[in-house]
Amino acid sequence: MQNGNIKINELFNSDRIFNIPKYQRTYAWDNDNISDLLEDLVNQRGSKSYFLGTLLLHQKKDRNEYEVLDVVDGQQRLTSVMILMKCIIQELSDINESTVITKKTFSRYINDGECYKLELENEDNSFLHNCIFSDGSNIEPESPSQKKLINAKNQIINFLKNQTIKNQEKIYYTLTSADIIIYVVDKISDATQIFELLNDRGKKLTSLEGVKSFLMYRIGSLNLKDAGEQTINSIQDSFSTIYRLIEKYDLNESDILRYHTIAFEESKTDDYNIPDKFIKRKINKMFEQDVDDKTIKKEITNYVDRLKDSFQTFKYLKNNEMNSNHLNNLFMIGRVNPFYPLLMHIHHNYGDKLESFIIDLTKFTFRATLIGLRNDNEGFYSYIRNEEDYTELFKWPINDNWWNINKRTESILNYENFYEWVNSNMVKYILFSYENSLRNGKGYPLLTIADYFTSAKREKISIEHISAQKNKNLKYDEDFEENYLHSLGNLVLDTASSNSRKSNNGINIKMDEFVKSSIMSQTELNDSKTDWGNLENVKLFIKKRNSTLLGFIRTNLM
Repeated sequence: MQNGNIKINELFNSDRIFNIPKYQRTYAWDNDNISDLLEDLVNQRGSKSYFLGTLLLHQKKDRNEYEVLDVVDGQQRLTSVMILMKCIIQELSDINESTVITKKTFSRYINDGECYKLELENEDNSFLHNCIFSDGSNIEPESPSQKKLINAKNQIINFLKNQTIKNQEKIYYTLTSADIIIYVVDKISDATQIFELLNDRGKKLTSLEGVKSFLMYRIGSLNLKDAGEQTINSIQDSFSTIYRLIEKYDLNESDILRYHTIAFEESKTDDYNIPDKFIKRKINKMFEQDVDDKTIKKEITNYVDRLKDSFQTFKYLKNNEMNSNHLNNLFMIGRVNPFYPLLMHIHHNYGDKLESFIIDLTKFTFRATLIGLRNDNEGFYSYIRNEEDYTELFKWPINDNWWNINKRTESILNYENFYEWVNSNMVKYILFSYENSLRNGKGYPLLTIADYFTSAKREKISIEHISAQKNKNLKYDEDFEENYLHSLGNLVLDTASSNSRKSNNGINIKMDEFVKSSIMSQTELNDSKTDWGNLENVKLFIKKRNSTLLGFIRTNLM
């Protein structure tokens, strides 16, 4: 296949298979990308051909009579074009008045009976063939990329059905006669250099994609002969693993690239928010200093290995594969992100101390979040930079009372208007933890982190005032409204559906709901033998329960 400007119908005018390599990210086009393509095609005017951009291909070994080409750049656009081609062929085939489609059209662009013209080297391949290029409409998508594939197909179908036959045929002609610039190379090292140049001229890559293309480009520019090809293949394998982790576990690649740079690279504070520029600057400096090729190759391959390990470590922590209740507590408190570099570094270098580190971190984070303390993350990261043993780092603020953290925490705990002053998630976390302590004491199944974060409308966890904020059956005095109504002792864990049923009913009516509840911290309310019609008795109950909860917090959460 020759380089240069060709028409789409020429691109498919042969026995070719386009293969998306495993090191490429999965399908990612969204509604806006598809809309832009469709609107461009239907609004194309004049005799000038529509330009589809560039396609960078790596010539592989032929498969029987088929020419096999890896798509190094342009895979998102090519996949979308072929989905559109399948849909427009199907739509025009169903219309008797249309004469642009022949029996050969489908075999030319999609499937010639022996093979599909587009293949994916990932788990989406069968879905693409059976559900997108065929009519397996009963196949449920299982991954974000599969959902994007089926959304693209459905969006295109809906768009075409709202077009006249004339417009449908126009889209077909505009697409098949569109220009595309082809670059074909027989060495992957050549492809990486072209890719880097193409994508360094205005096309927006993610930071991780930029790092990948830069490193492969730099390897390709070294005088390594066959070892260069092998090294690029190794880098591709590592990025293939990284992209599969991103896809399967919905990871934020930019965050992890940043965490990795903080945790495992000899970086400075100024580098933390530009991890892609940091590694590019580091490798470029080696070239400027005329470092030998083998040393540069080793640095690049070691960096890629470290980066892959970081993605695997982050996945391990994010999914709590160590089954740590304390890590779940940290997730529920909700301030884990700034500490990922520390957790990743501890896991890698002091694995046996990770659990005790998480326990200290959770106690510190509970206090810091409760009082609204802004974490000095950059200061904490300095322990990594200085290669100090910081496995007991978060014991120190508590034991030495940094920022007066302990006294400030006690002050917050003693607020009478706890509900109005404290972050609502912290109130939820405290009541959730207390509920599980009751369950644990009775040998009942504990609520899980999935229960804590559930978005199911009926099961979603909320906070209920025991004596309602607007009690229909009890008149509050000023002292109650100021010192008891929003006290921690007047709050109990609830579900959204149960909370809405109770509304502002009097406590006697609400108590019937509490007694029947599956939440133990509600059922225990009946044990107090409180006269809920007597304001002073209610005050006494709230004061006593507040003391119980504060004792629980000091013993178990601090």
